[in-house]
Amino acid sequence: MMFLKALAFPGCLLSNFDNYSSNEVVDTIQGIFQNPSATLDNVVQFVESMGPQGVLYFGVAYTIAEVLAIPAIPLTASAGYLFGPVEGTTVVLLSASVAAAISFVIGRTLLREYVESVLEDYPKFAKWDRAIGKEGFKLMLVLRLSPVFPFALGNYLYGASSINFPAFFWGTLFGFAPGTIAYVCTGAFGKALSVGDDSSYPWYFYAGGLTVLAGVVKLLAETATRVVEELEEEEDSTIRNNS
Repeated sequence: MMFLKALAFPGCLLSNFDNYSSNEVVDTIQGIFQNPSATLDNVVQFVESMGPQGVLYFGVAYTIAEVLAIPAIPLTASAGYLFGPVEGTTVVLLSASVAAAISFVIGRTLLREYVESVLEDYPKFAKWDRAIGKEGFKLMLVLRLSPVFPFALGNYLYGASSINFPAFFWGTLFGFAPGTIAYVCTGAFGKALSVGDDSSYPWYFYAGGLTVLAGVVKLLAETATRVVEELEEEEDSTIRNNS
């Protein structure tokens, strides 16, 4: 409840949580889901006003957004604008990894029956799950590089799979990194163009780097997608041979 209050009422990080009633918290959480974009915009604006404490609040808000399956791409790009490429990438990767771990555990325990019912709508998942049990980290890395599931949804779904937690965590961390770096650098590039901070690299450095990075991310995603398709074909062939 403390973290939800922190996301709903940014100022409460600097004041007493008890100033907010349960009804206020519930109403504001409903507002988060009704208009998540406005909520994320408020987070960014508040982080800018917090100074050194902003990165901590940003990390908490990002973690909550991913656990609640609120699209966090705007926050990812904002991290580059607010903190720069290195610190922005670090806080996003750490926050996303923590959120993934939390969602994975919830999907494996509290919501397992519900997640398994959801998986009935994804027949391909059963094929991947057989391979996940064997390959673990390698396949999780590929699945994260390939846009098979939205990040937040995948965290819960993989909780009901046969993968162990270490393989899931490290596969998620490294598989999520290329796309994260690209989005964070996009935000840093935007700042270089609009603000022109003296401590920043020149705009053409970001433009060139972002172009190269986008090409690398696209290549990785296409390669990962082909691997997933080949896996599906292998599983189909195995099923036919065994039938």
